[in-house]
Amino acid sequence: MKTLIIGANGKIGRILIERCIKKNINVRAMVRNSKQLSYFDDLGVDAVIGDLEGDLSAAFEGCDKVVFCAGSGSASSPHKTLLVDLWGSICAIEMAEKNNIKQFIMLSSLKSDIPLQGPEKIRHYLVARHCADDRLMRSDLNYTLLRPGRLLDEPESDGYSSEVKWDDTTNSVSVISRESVVSVIISLLESPLASGKVIDFIKGDELISDFMKRYQ
Repeated sequence: MKTLIIGANGKIGRILIERCIKKNINVRAMVRNSKQLSYFDDLGVDAVIGDLEGDLSAAFEGCDKVVFCAGSGSASSPHKTLLVDLWGSICAIEMAEKNNIKQFIMLSSLKSDIPLQGPEKIRHYLVARHCADDRLMRSDLNYTLLRPGRLLDEPESDGYSSEVKWDDTTNSVSVISRESVVSVIISLLESPLASGKVIDFIKGDELISDFMKRYQ
């Protein structure tokens, strides 16, 4: 069994790869260009070049699970957001369907279901994610859709919460560390949920073991 990590060279992707190594989870890192391969080669991780705006087929060969944690980045243009966060996500979903992927974990964003109620400066991104998420939910994949709050570079939270403050228009309160998001992904890889689960979560006071029981 092998898990393809799409977006492996991103902030969450690198943390996830390192945690998978520690957990003895067999992974393949998908990166955008050859310059990024050496980092994963040094870790002893199978790595492959795949283009979310082009051909993904080789990356999926021999994999039965997929984690999609790629993103265009906050500094990207709306044009790039459409190509990566919308088009790239949909291409990955369709490739997963063709390859009979057993488990598909998609990292999205809080408020992607109500994009016009999110922070104004990222509404174009939330709209892109909304459309990609909708395609995933209409697929026949065994999927889990993760919608965390605003991501922070800080140590892992002590707990989790699904009690989201929907009137938090700037996402100043609805936050979560990247380390915590990775812990949720690892939990899903080790104990897959039933198909079709959507999880909104932010920093809270509930242990991950108890938090994840809500979705069994």
